[in-house]
Amino acid sequence: MSDSPVLDNQPTGSNGVVWKDFPEAALLNRVTAEIVHNFPRPLQDDNRRVHTPTLFVALGSVCGFAAQTSLFSLIKTGLRPEQDMMAHTLTGGQTFLFGEQLNQFLLQGDPTVHNFGLWPCLSGVAIQKNCSPQDFPDLNTQFASVASRLGTAEEGVPDVAPSFRPLIATESLREAMWAYVEPIFLQDYPDKQAAYDPLPKHLWSSAMNVAAGILFSKMFNVMDVRTAMTLILQSAIFGSKIIEN
Repeated sequence: MSDSPVLDNQPTGSNGVVWKDFPEAALLNRVTAEIVHNFPRPLQDDNRRVHTPTLFVALGSVCGFAAQTSLFSLIKTGLRPEQDMMAHTLTGGQTFLFGEQLNQFLLQGDPTVHNFGLWPCLSGVAIQKNCSPQDFPDLNTQFASVASRLGTAEEGVPDVAPSFRPLIATESLREAMWAYVEPIFLQDYPDKQAAYDPLPKHLWSSAMNVAAGILFSKMFNVMDVRTAMTLILQSAIFGSKIIEN
């Protein structure tokens, strides 16, 4: 199993991400930098190293849930119509959300709300690292793989070689890391007074996708690009479908 080097103390690369000409730009940059700096910490072992597949699955699952949260916020405020989304209860009792509107928002984003989408944030990094589209996993296959495993013993498990599977179940990672990341979105810390107001929910996905791209870039050489992107994408798709009871 692959371990990553210890991440730097500064969010290298985040200064290159600049949202311009709207009131929340400074806050988006701050939140993104805080996620990049802090996200790996709960996953470090006693030697301050991170199991890379576990980190990638954690990133993806939180990106997925952030996309659902942001899209629901847009729908609730009337900024987006609710289109073709259905809640489906599996035989095991879990409830999942399906719909092309959510899939598109997660992967392709929405420029009108400053959301780059997870796919451009990952593929852009890979192209900068001299990869070509032929090196990327097929998106339709990612969705099919996640859907085929719902309600089975392999639910939430990325379709990769066993040596690249996470050490913790995807949904357990999503729950734990969401509790860790949500205070960053809210700028709500028990040990210090917040300098900023909360980041509006419709922008949570924007910050998370860009942070995932930066962390993906930092750890790019740890494994092949197809495996790394598969881990992030399939866990993101799975995370976006989870409905918390």
